[in-house]
Amino acid sequence: MASNLKVIITNPQTVIKIPSGTRMLVRRSCHAALEYEHYDNRIDIHVVFADNEMLHEHDDKRVSSFEAPEVIALPPEEEGSLGTLIISVERVTELTKVYNRSFEMGIVFSSVHGVLNLLGQYYTDQETKDDQMRKEARILTALGYSPIVGYDS
Repeated sequence: MASNLKVIITNPQTVIKIPSGTRMLVRRSCHAALEYEHYDNRIDIHVVFADNEMLHEHDDKRVSSFEAPEVIALPPEEEGSLGTLIISVERVTELTKVYNRSFEMGIVFSSVHGVLNLLGQYYTDQETKDDQMRKEARILTALGYSPIVGYDS
């Protein structure tokens, strides 16, 4: 499943140097989220590594006001695209210090969370947040990352 997925990544930001292997990590994360959801359509996902300023430029276009503060999911602009993830690598770096997590973990979480948003899954209340966080935890575990404490069931 998800073998029909093409992840197109661009990096217009210049604030944070993107570590080697990050692009492959984003691709694996997108594939894992789609596989978990049994999504098997031929599709592209665009991922943009942004800084905080670039992220905020897209606030009014995002698909949900409940998205994680480091990623915004934008609806597709063209046929054959699931949409675009704008990931602020600057914000991911800030959150790694707050939550004592690695940059890799932040990128994986942002990618998985963003793909689920593109599929129409958002935090709309505490119950949907808890459900989605448990789903994200299962996907993170499948990718070899420790889930967020409290959502590791």
